[in-house]
Amino acid sequence: MQRLLVLVALLAVAEKPAMAHEIYTGVHGKDGQICCGGDDCAATIFRERGDRYEFLSREGHWIFVPVDRITFLPIPGDPPSPDGHRAHLCYRNPGRYDAPESLVGGDGQTIHLYCAFIPPAGM
Repeated sequence: MQRLLVLVALLAVAEKPAMAHEIYTGVHGKDGQICCGGDDCAATIFRERGDRYEFLSREGHWIFVPVDRITFLPIPGDPPSPDGHRAHLCYRNPGRYDAPESLVGGDGQTIHLYCAFIPPAGM
């Protein structure tokens, strides 16, 4: 019985990240690039500051993303946002050879941005 409980607990922990990340499989950004190569993407929230969009990073920082880098489409399989501020941000920490145009930042953090998604209003 104890082995069964341990096995069930291990399966539950192992399945959650994979299942949650499945919605990003095959998702492409504005320029046709694949957005995610592992655990790069996550659901988040965004806010508008005048004509700027800021996304909350996994580390808890507000990142300014230029509008020309945002894809305004829903992620297939993502539940509707009750407050209209749900978004998705796909990125990794920057490396020393990243091109400056791939980097965005704000609030004390810089990221190498792959993709940013905001579903159209009402989705």
